[in-house]
Amino acid sequence: MNKKDNVYGQKYRKLRVLHHISLVNAAKNVTNKSTLAEWEKGKDNLSWCKVIQLLFNIHIQPIEFLEDSVSSQLYGAITNIAVAYRRNDMQQLIIIFKENLKKYEGDTKSKDYMFQAAIAANFYEDLSEHNVCPSILKDKIILYFSNIIDNKNFWCYEDIFYFGLITQLLDARHLHGFSLKLLEYIEKNPIDSKVWNELAINALLNADFSLMKKDLKKAEELYNRLDILEAIDNYAELIIRKKFLESLIQYLKNNSNVEIFFFISLPRFFRFN
Repeated sequence: MNKKDNVYGQKYRKLRVLHHISLVNAAKNVTNKSTLAEWEKGKDNLSWCKVIQLLFNIHIQPIEFLEDSVSSQLYGAITNIAVAYRRNDMQQLIIIFKENLKKYEGDTKSKDYMFQAAIAANFYEDLSEHNVCPSILKDKIILYFSNIIDNKNFWCYEDIFYFGLITQLLDARHLHGFSLKLLEYIEKNPIDSKVWNELAINALLNADFSLMKKDLKKAEELYNRLDILEAIDNYAELIIRKKFLESLIQYLKNNSNVEIFFFISLPRFFRFN
């Protein structure tokens, strides 16, 4: 979080004081008292992940505090990738990929460059079925999500955002394993937010679509596990995506297109009846 965003430190302080929580208790297991105090004054930086953990310490759901700011910031950072993808502009995706990969090679601590390169490569592969992502970048991505799991399986909003956009780059074993861990996190940490739930479920659906190309058995297993997410029933678009995913799995398993034809015919049926 940049210093220009210091309004959030001030907002955090108001909520902390409102809940009668001291600096020491608010900072517990996240940072120290002095650093938190400086951030609340707008004089220091904290990562989004630390901010989210600080929010838990004052009993505030992260999405209540951050969802508009985080989602707009993340989507804004990949606008050029999204535009190129919608236009089927593979040449532009390659340019974006190479630019960010070069920047990342010059600054390997930059998560932004790493994921922007990875996301561009992911969408390029989706359009071209050609893999351009180097193994070293894939390894860094695997390490990133492995560290999340090792860190008490705590998924930040941005982690879920990134995961949903790089699913084609991961091998079946890691994609399946990370997806199950994300599913476990969602089950244990229900959040009453349409934005958060849609992001998480779409990430899992993206993972399952990608998994179908790599390991059908694992894809079907993940699909069956998605049934335990009651949140899916609240969103019509997610129900449609999930049903289409089921039809594709049945087609690949049985080499029968009956399910897919039936699925495609449903909108026509409802339109004329």
